[in-house]
Amino acid sequence: MIIMENKIQSNWEFETIYKHALDIIMIVDQNRHVRFSTPSFKKISGYSPEELKDIFDIVHPDDREILMERHRNVILTQQPSKSEYRIITRSGNIRYFECRTMPVESQDNLTVVTVRDITERKNMEIELQNRKDRYKLLQNSLKNFSKDLSSVMKLADLKARLIHEINTVLQDSQPTILMFDKEKQKIEEDYFAEFQPYLDNLRVGKIVNVFDKVLLKVGERTSHAYFLILNKQSIDEEMDSIWLETIVYYANMVFESLDVIENLMNKLEVAMQSSQTPLWILRLLFNLSEKERLHLSSDLHDTVLQNQIDLYRRMESLLHRHEFEHQIKAQLKGIEQGLLDTIHQIRMTCNELRPPLLRELGLERALENLFEYTQVSSTFKIYFSTDNTSSLHLNEEQTIGIYRIVQELLNNATKHSKASKIHLHISAQEDKMMFEYSDDGVGFEPDKLKPSFNNMGLTSIKQRVQSLSGHVEFYSKPNCGLKVTMQIPCTGIGDKKF
Repeated sequence: MIIMENKIQSNWEFETIYKHALDIIMIVDQNRHVRFSTPSFKKISGYSPEELKDIFDIVHPDDREILMERHRNVILTQQPSKSEYRIITRSGNIRYFECRTMPVESQDNLTVVTVRDITERKNMEIELQNRKDRYKLLQNSLKNFSKDLSSVMKLADLKARLIHEINTVLQDSQPTILMFDKEKQKIEEDYFAEFQPYLDNLRVGKIVNVFDKVLLKVGERTSHAYFLILNKQSIDEEMDSIWLETIVYYANMVFESLDVIENLMNKLEVAMQSSQTPLWILRLLFNLSEKERLHLSSDLHDTVLQNQIDLYRRMESLLHRHEFEHQIKAQLKGIEQGLLDTIHQIRMTCNELRPPLLRELGLERALENLFEYTQVSSTFKIYFSTDNTSSLHLNEEQTIGIYRIVQELLNNATKHSKASKIHLHISAQEDKMMFEYSDDGVGFEPDKLKPSFNNMGLTSIKQRVQSLSGHVEFYSKPNCGLKVTMQIPCTGIGDKKF
């Protein structure tokens, strides 16, 4: 009686597992015929085992041969195996399976196969990878676009570069730059006249959806305002919107300066015919350059950097609040680290564009910070000393000018000198600041001191010193390093101590 009850209990337990198991359990012979299967097989695949002459008939063609070879190896080696593959269901959908095959000693070379449907996990992994790839694409696009903007000097070039980048990143976006004539109060492209009522409310770099289009203001010039219009459906993700707004911000910073630059270039071409560039032009160009650096640094900090920090915090919160499988968590951690690296790189760029503490703490402290930062990634040792500098009073133009000169000398040393030691000394003599630089690098022929495209760094230093009404001398020859002496007048009327 007890034996009978135990048997009934066992049958009941087996039937419960048989009917309610989510995973598929099968017994398959050496000819790949299904001898036994749980009902979950039909629920997931849509097929009953009796319909299939070969269990691998439903396997995706790209995975079938590999799976058949593994089945043969299990029978041959009598060792268990694990694999992942795709099947095509009766309804034509593709599902991902994780399969464990265990050999059974028998004349028919049977195998016990347990199958788990991992489609949801696989789709999540694919989606994560797609987002990661998309994120990298957008980051590289911003990097390349901002780099290319440094060589844009005409409005037509800026428009062409902006349109090209948007076409590349946002498929089927069909971007167009609209020109609005302020005097005539009319869009010059009649085809887009229906959008004119919406233009007054647009702000630079802010997306506004109108009908099936996206509108953004790019910038203004004397007689025209310029707007970007593209297909709304081309923006699939929030990151695409952030990218589009950011790239328009980049374009706007160049856009607003083009009028001034084009006029100055005409004057500069005339002035450059003389043996020496007029002092006022040098000062104007360097002041404009510093203002653009300041604006770019502020915009990067207030927009791009804050967006990256927000994404990083959201990713960090996601990892803390949810449990993920090891592989998915590793991928998410990789994205999190990528965001952290990007944040660090943007902060470094902001610091280079706008030196931290220069205004607040003065030139000497700012230079010490620069030397400390430079030595982390350089092979040379920097020795910095000062003498009697407490009497120096520099104005803001002199402070930033000297800082940029030192930056350029360090860049030259990093790229070209192969030096192991660099000495810098600053002192005060009467109403002048004396600056000395020397390194033990490879040096160069004196002929290279003549202005050319091959020594733009030294030419820039000369022009910087000239703009400060100073004097600079370079001394070098092969294998004898480089020595630079510089004198800059300090009248004592500056508002900043050294």
